[in-house]
This record gives sequence, C-alpha cells and structure tokens, in this order.
Amino acid sequence: MNKTILFIVEGEDKDYRFVNNMTNLFLKGKYKTEIINIPAKQNIYMLYQILKNDDFESDFLEIIRDNIKGAKEILDGVTRQSVDEIYLFFDYDVHQDNYHNDDNILLKLLETFDNETENGKLFISYPMVEALYDYVDDQCEVFTDCFVDLVESRNYKRISGLNNPKANIHFEYAEWKSILNVYSLRIRCLFRNIKMDFNEYRNMVNPLSIYDREKENEVFVLSAFPEFLFDYFGVDFWNSHAAKVNKKMDECSIKQL
Repeated sequence: MNKTILFIVEGEDKDYRFVNNMTNLFLKGKYKTEIINIPAKQNIYMLYQILKNDDFESDFLEIIRDNIKGAKEILDGVTRQSVDEIYLFFDYDVHQDNYHNDDNILLKLLETFDNETENGKLFISYPMVEALYDYVDDQCEVFTDCFVDLVESRNYKRISGLNNPKANIHFEYAEWKSILNVYSLRIRCLFRNIKMDFNEYRNMVNPLSIYDREKENEVFVLSAFPEFLFDYFGVDFWNSHAAKVNKKMDECSIKQL
C-alpha cells in the first residue's frame, strides 16, 4: 500500500539533516512510502502561539503551509487527506523567549499532537536535538552528563559538541544501531526498569510519560529520533536494536525524578 508520511522538524540545519538521514536509512526505498521532510524554522512555542491564535481549529497542514517559509512549494498538491501520517520533532529548550515559563504549553501540545493519523504525533528532544549524538557506545551514560540543569541548558548545544567525536560525523546504520542501543538503556534507567521488554516499553513509554518524568530542575538527556523508531517499527525492531544486557557507567549519576 502506498503511504505518504510528513515529518516536520524544528531547524533547517541539524534537525533537517538528522531526519533526512533517518528516513533515508530506515524508510525510503524499503516501503512504498513517499517521505516529505519540512524544517519549521521556528521553535515549538512559536508554533503553539500560531495554533492558539487560531483556537486550535484550522487544518494543521494549512497552518504549516501558511506559516513556514518554503512549505507551500514543498506541499504543492498535497492535502491533509493525502497525508497518511504526520510526525513532529522539536526541542524542549525552555530558554526560548516565547516559552513564557509555562509548562502547560508543551503539555497541551503533547495532548493535541498525540496521533500521527489525526493532528500528528509530537516527539520532544531533551533538552535539544543535539542529544542524538550525545552518547557513549554501549553505555547508559552520555558524552556530557546524564542530566542538564535547566539554568545551564542554554549552553547544551555548545557543550554537547565540544570534543565530541560523534558531533560532526555522517551517521550510517552502524551509528544508528548504537544510538538505538543506548536509548534503550537510558529509557530503562529513566523509568527504573532495567529488564524492560517491548510490551513493557509500549505500555510505559510515550511522549507524555517521558515529559512527565522530565519536569524537574534538571533534564535527563534523551533524543526523540530513536523514540520515534521504536514506536514506529514495533517489537521486531526492538528485539533487533534494543540492548540485551543492561550496561551503565561505572558511577551512575541517575537521580530520583
């Protein structure tokens, strides 16, 4: 069956590069799927304001078409009815000027965008998209620190790339396999379940439940892209890519959330 999937990411640099890389490796050429990737060129809180001004009533695809530069050309001839699934990838990044120090903004968006076949499904990177390459192979730890203080998270973009050998490489399948492996270790750590299988993962882990555990003075570093892949491909993908053995750093810094 032919399928059209729309991916909307926050930025036109790393975000757009990562989603293109991911969809090329895991989706394109393997299924009868048309992939449309669009950089929003604005953060999630700007998008929230547009939706709020419209009372969350308009066709979301039309809001994208009318408010994102270049989207009209990309979406020429595309209607909401012709798009089977919509996925959104944005940063938590609470230091944006339009965040207004209001967690309800993101909560409302996660509740609104909770179904890819309707309004779309939203995935959040904590604290930013750079979390994708902030990892250590086969370990639960990350390159920087498991937690980023919210006050200091504005510096995460710089810190996560500083002397990080993974920051500037092109990810092939081997790198993505390691990313997925590390994500499965970290999500088990976050949810306090070191023996989590896919059924438990499916029951316990979703964008809202992750957000609920992230609402502290510190953010647990976690990328949205592996979250999407495990959610999308299901049990066989989990069994092939999730860690079989729970490996942690020697002195784990995980704290009670």
